[in-house]
Amino acid sequence: MHDSSVERARWLRDLLRFLPLRSQFVLSGNTRDLQIHEVVPGEVTAAPLSRVLPDVLKEAGYARVACFDLLNGFRDIEPADGSYLTQLGLTPTNGAAPGGIDLLSATLERHVGAEGLPSALIVDFASRLIARNEALSPPEHQLFSRALILSHSARARPAGDKRLPYFNTVIWIVDKEGDLPDWFLIGNPRIRHIPIGRPDHVARRSMIRSLVRGLPGAQNAEQSDLDKSTQGFVDETEGLLLLDLSAVAQLARSEGVQFDRIGDAVRRFKVGVTEDPWRKISREKISSGEEFVRRRVKGQADAVTHMLDIVKRAVTGIGQSPRGGRPRGVVFLAGPTGVGKTELAKTITSLLFGDESAYIRFDMSEFSAEHSDQRLIGAPPGYIGYDVGGELTNAIREKPFSVVLFDEIEKAHPRILDKFLQVLDDGVLTSGRGDRVYFSEAFIVFTSNLGIYVPGPSGERIANVTPEETFEGVRRKVRCEIEKHFKQVLNRPEILNRIGENVIVFDFIRPDVANEIFDQMVDNLLRDVKSVGHDVTLTEAAREVLRSLCLADLSNGGRGIRNQVESHLINPLSRSLFDRGAEAGRRYRIEGIRPGASTTINLVSEQSL
Repeated sequence: MHDSSVERARWLRDLLRFLPLRSQFVLSGNTRDLQIHEVVPGEVTAAPLSRVLPDVLKEAGYARVACFDLLNGFRDIEPADGSYLTQLGLTPTNGAAPGGIDLLSATLERHVGAEGLPSALIVDFASRLIARNEALSPPEHQLFSRALILSHSARARPAGDKRLPYFNTVIWIVDKEGDLPDWFLIGNPRIRHIPIGRPDHVARRSMIRSLVRGLPGAQNAEQSDLDKSTQGFVDETEGLLLLDLSAVAQLARSEGVQFDRIGDAVRRFKVGVTEDPWRKISREKISSGEEFVRRRVKGQADAVTHMLDIVKRAVTGIGQSPRGGRPRGVVFLAGPTGVGKTELAKTITSLLFGDESAYIRFDMSEFSAEHSDQRLIGAPPGYIGYDVGGELTNAIREKPFSVVLFDEIEKAHPRILDKFLQVLDDGVLTSGRGDRVYFSEAFIVFTSNLGIYVPGPSGERIANVTPEETFEGVRRKVRCEIEKHFKQVLNRPEILNRIGENVIVFDFIRPDVANEIFDQMVDNLLRDVKSVGHDVTLTEAAREVLRSLCLADLSNGGRGIRNQVESHLINPLSRSLFDRGAEAGRRYRIEGIRPGASTTINLVSEQSL
């Protein structure tokens, strides 16, 4: 790879700056990834840290570099003839000498005090030197005690033409800083901890320029098209490793993904699915979706229209971040209970994927405890349930293309809301096991009853909005309370900012809508009864009595109407059919409904008339 303006990674600049000032270093974090490495001026490649580090040390003036790990023992890297290992008292064969933790402990002391040219010893996979950090074995304790003392006794000495100060440096490569004993690392002014982060856009671009040229269709492409593909590749791989970039390119080559469709290969790599259900969604189906949705969600014209607008954006991809990480859509449904918020989520799922069961639902009232976030993402290592994983991360990994419904989000612990911030911002969540789970193909729906009730002077709940108010009044008050909750109560205005204008307020169930819901419920019920062999009809008089009973109180919305239909129709009808030993295939008519402690009906068999 050629690059006229190569900038070294931050961790590498930090290491070179402190080499004359510290005797030991601990490198942690993204140590197993490839690193951008300038082989000659202007030419870079991506290489493992085990190759980059010796080259950088040699360039910095170290004449001798050796490496140790538990599998291979000691190896001379510069020079590779084993001469430095011999000086350290080892017996190398072909530049390598076997050895374990005991020999490493003794060799450290010889290395730090070695005379002659500046030397460096790289201890790779140092996290594996310790079985249990909180209970070191005697050899482990001896190793790090000796390393601690040596870090303070080591002295720099001038070397080279410029007579610069050099230590005989020790570099420990670990997975994370806490893998080494705290008493060895924390508060030690002679050791420098340097975290290696994930590659930024500069590092990714350096590697992607050459990767794009090897993709199908790139050989004869215009430079402007290659540049556009490169930029798209960079934008869509935020958070990925350089190893991942290489894997994406290999995936594209093996599956014949053209260079200008590299985003498809990135998506396949992230979510592990070849087909894209979003592309298979019929535009005509979405265009005519309003009628489909309104058949199931009554009296919420504004909510349905707004939701379908968000769905159309999700399907077309318009307004999506160029980095391609955020969820396909995010919507916050607020309003009274029983007005159709959950039903709308189910209906949209059915509209998108042809199956309303394709949605994943979480009742957030079950996640009100402080550590309940572990149920969602999984427990961290060492805790009970670590091997099980998180309910949310497991579900998204299994069904990346889905509608994810978080019911009654205001009941979740604030700690969980911080996790949602990661999802809304980057479309990614790191599980307790350290796996990155991508939400870029998910449609996120939050529901809430915020703003319907507010605390009274004595702490009791009082109605903030009532059915007597206009819908505009209801919407204004509910939105005001939602903003107040996130900004003042939770002190997390950033979550609301990520949702933006996708807060949809539902209206109360008004009387005319309630009549529609009632008729639909009764008709559906009688149809279901007929399907099991009982042909039952209602006289108009009985229907009107039932209507007045079921619609007397609309405070619980459609759910309340359903409860009343069960109480005044389903229960007494089931009782009557059972008590008279009704047989399948007969026709009955309900001529009267008599309310009371237990509603009764006058059920007449039409064959006996």
